[in-house]
This record gives sequence, C-alpha cells and structure tokens, in this order.
Amino acid sequence: MSESGDHPLANGKAVLFGEVVAALAHRSDSGSTTQSRALSATIVAVGPDDLLSEAADALRNLGSHTAVRGILVSPGAESRPVPRLADDIVALSGLKPAFINNAVAALRLSSLPTVVWWRGGRTEMIAGLAQLADRVVLEGPPLEVWPHAVSLFDEAAFSDLRWTRLTRWRTLMAHFFDVPEVRDAAPGFDRLRITGADGIAASLFAAWLEGSLGRAEKIELEFVHGTRGAFMEEVVFSGQGEHEALVLRLARSTACVLTTATVRGHRGATSAVALGNQSLAALMTEELRVRARDSAFEAAVRRFLGRS
Repeated sequence: MSESGDHPLANGKAVLFGEVVAALAHRSDSGSTTQSRALSATIVAVGPDDLLSEAADALRNLGSHTAVRGILVSPGAESRPVPRLADDIVALSGLKPAFINNAVAALRLSSLPTVVWWRGGRTEMIAGLAQLADRVVLEGPPLEVWPHAVSLFDEAAFSDLRWTRLTRWRTLMAHFFDVPEVRDAAPGFDRLRITGADGIAASLFAAWLEGSLGRAEKIELEFVHGTRGAFMEEVVFSGQGEHEALVLRLARSTACVLTTATVRGHRGATSAVALGNQSLAALMTEELRVRARDSAFEAAVRRFLGRS
C-alpha cells in the first residue's frame, strides 16, 4: 500500500469503502465544494499516484466552475486499499486492476455522464473502463495507447489531451480556408513546418490537416524543437518557396496566437486571437462539454498511426 505521503489524497479522510457513497452524498447535500449545485458528471482518473495528485488539483480547480464527482484510482497490488476522501473526490491508491471496474461502477453517478481520464497504466484496462464510460480522455505514450484505443472507438467516445490542446490551433487553421483565395491556393500547399515542444502533437496536427483537406498523399512535415518550452510555437503551411503561406505564431505574451495568410490575390493583416486557458482543469472542462464521438479525432489518430 502507498504511504500516506505518496497517496494522491494524502490529507484526505480515511473511510470504509462501504461508507464512501454516503459520505460523498453528505458532502454534496451540505454544499461542500459544489456550493449546492447539482453534480453534472463523474470523472474517473486512472494512473500512477504522482500523476493522480496532479489530477486531484485539476479536479479541485474544475470543481470551482463545474460540479463533478472525482474518483482517483491508481493500479497496484491491494485488494482492499483504504479510500481517502477530500472535497468531492475519493481516491483508491494501489487497487488491483481486476477490481478497478467494480470499484468505479460502485462509486460513479450512474445517472450522469462518466468521463474516464486515462493518465497511464496497463493499456488492456482501457477496454473495461470504456464500457463504463461515456467518454475516455487519454494521456500517456500514444504509440502504446492509441493502437489499443482504435479498436474501442465503437465502445465509447474517445479523445486525448494533446488533441484538446490543439483545438485552438486547428480552429484557426480551418478559419483560413473561409477565404476564397486561400481555398484556391490550397492545392499547392504541401509543406508543414511546426515548431514546439511535442513532436507527437505536430504529427497529429498534420494527420488532421491531411484528412480535413481530403489529401490522399502525406503532407511533408518538418518538426522543429522550440526554444520557449511552449506546446506549440509556430505552424507554417506553405508551398514551394513559402512565398504563399498560412502562418500561426504564438505571441511573445503566450496569451495569443498571431495569424497571417499570404496568398496570391490576398494579403491579410496579422490578427491576434486569444489562446485560452491551457491548464489541466480548463482542458478537462472543455472535454466535459463534448458528448458525441469526435470523428475528426478518430480519423486523425488512424492517419497518425499510418504515418508512424
């Protein structure tokens, strides 16, 4: 069993498993962190204890805007770990994988949506959790997790926090194509240079762009490690010589993305668009708003795996 200091809710109150549901209901009735608002969903975070501590902080921050029940589960060797309760979150540290699905089924709010936040572990556990979930939000090594997830796309709606972080960048790139001159120039664009901290995200963006443009061939991708430590710093989609290009660039403040389209017959002025809150809590809040399957994500993942 994890030592209390390693537990994702080390300062939480230890309770018997059979008392957890009643204790959570009491906290909601008394308006603890939910401030008397009705709970809207259950978020089940699964992963190692250190990443679940980070998840617990994100769920607390999320709870200040959206009332949710949080369940934190780290896989281990314990058949009866002592649950800990803090705010509207319960944690089970070191639970045997064979018991995780039953524990989640007992603790989740069955009448409300369940979102599984996968932060790591044995990928074969995802299948069972997907059966309990309305949505699965992935993290972890994509080359390990995504091939397994593809076979489960018909079981639950899937997403990935890399995909969520790309939302504003994808939206801004798509907006370029509202301009007729950009659409006319697009067939000549075959080069994509992305600067940032995450090469996987760059490849996923390229896969999405290929699919969105209906390209059968791959777009030539150049990934450049950024110098600012930002997830994404610059995206340049261009043709030969880059005389015509669609450019997204993170502003010095990191709060905005600067957009510029230079194509024949159109030279648009640079505009600044807010990047938005990129914290874990904000990203999970965004995911809670999505209920349906994300066909663009599914197609992009399949293309990504085809590129790998």
